[in-house]
Amino acid sequence: MSEKETTDNNGNHVELSKELGLKEALGIAVGALIGGGVFSVLGLVINNSGPAAFLSFLLAGIVSSFTAFSYVRLALKYPKAGGAFIYVQEAFNKKWLSGTLGIVLWFGYSFSVSLYAMTFGRYLGEVIPIAEGVELFAGTSYAVSISAFIFQFISVLLFVGINLLGVKESTRAQNILVLTKVAILVLYIIVGITATQKSNFEGFFDKGFFPIVSSSVLIFVSMEGFEILSNSVEEMKNPKRDLPVGMFLSIIIVMVLYVAVAIVTVGVLGTKGVAGFKEVILSESASRFLGTAGIGIMVFAAIVSAASAINATLLGSSRLSYMLSHEGIIPKAMAKINHKTRVPARAIAISGILSIVFVLAFNIEIVALAASIIFMFIFGAVNLSGIKLLEGKKKIPSIIGVILIVLYLIVWIISFFELYPFSSLIF
Repeated sequence: MSEKETTDNNGNHVELSKELGLKEALGIAVGALIGGGVFSVLGLVINNSGPAAFLSFLLAGIVSSFTAFSYVRLALKYPKAGGAFIYVQEAFNKKWLSGTLGIVLWFGYSFSVSLYAMTFGRYLGEVIPIAEGVELFAGTSYAVSISAFIFQFISVLLFVGINLLGVKESTRAQNILVLTKVAILVLYIIVGITATQKSNFEGFFDKGFFPIVSSSVLIFVSMEGFEILSNSVEEMKNPKRDLPVGMFLSIIIVMVLYVAVAIVTVGVLGTKGVAGFKEVILSESASRFLGTAGIGIMVFAAIVSAASAINATLLGSSRLSYMLSHEGIIPKAMAKINHKTRVPARAIAISGILSIVFVLAFNIEIVALAASIIFMFIFGAVNLSGIKLLEGKKKIPSIIGVILIVLYLIVWIISFFELYPFSSLIF
């Protein structure tokens, strides 16, 4: 049996469906890349780094670009679902190491899904209030309205269901969601730039350089799009063309949007008091220049964005857990592929359940930080694998990627407790 095959109940070989083209690759990557950075953590980044917040996004994009080279070259060399887990296994040939990393990565995906579910629930809960004014866990950092709490669960269950229908169905939904949210963000930028105030950028570097670097750590949760796309290589019709084009074009699109949105948001709101807006910061900003309509538009965009990120991340998470199961790291039963839809149905369902557990167990600050730190370590591992597995000049981006990530970690360790007051919530 080949490494990418499994069997149905009749003992017949069943492979993952090869139905992804370039537009699907772009939809998966852009959907995951935009979901976290703009709507989920923008308020936290602006609060920590001040008017220079857009530099945090730019820096994260530059550092991640070197890792993207490693992902593309390794995924084409080892075209299997599993991403970083496969690369570390091939590079170091130690199953305990690759298995541990694979499970940590799976948890990273699940933290990401729970982050997007929290954003989805928060926004939709404002549109459709249930038991208005009543909060669960009131007076704690876990305080959440009943509406938001309910819609968090619904969002995960909805996209577990869509992913179970098949990869073609989930990516078709993904393309529609991604086009919608990109169009709204472009509208936000075009209209919002006219409402920015130069005075809001005064004291540009008042908070120093370290906050810019350590704040960008939070953005690494968005860069999971690299890993998700590499996890989907086994289901691509033409991976040699579509993987690199999809990877790098998505980086360009997303970084332009991130930087522009951060500039407009700071220019409209300033930096005082933004911590209170958290994941609803864009609706607050849009209300300043579009009134009530702006709130509605950005609430809709946030719901669509979170939905596409949940959809894409569940796809990546389930393919990873499928491969972990196939390799015997987790129970073999999770590697079963449905013979009709040709998707790993059990892996999809378990990945959704794990995400719901994290929604219950943690608040948004902890989830965002945990996911970002996990993906930073994963990117470091992928770059180390690239150094070992790639040849000649192909390994240069991997070497640069490792150096940059090590520097990132040093800066983050130095400044974490000073810059992140929510760190006390861990205890």
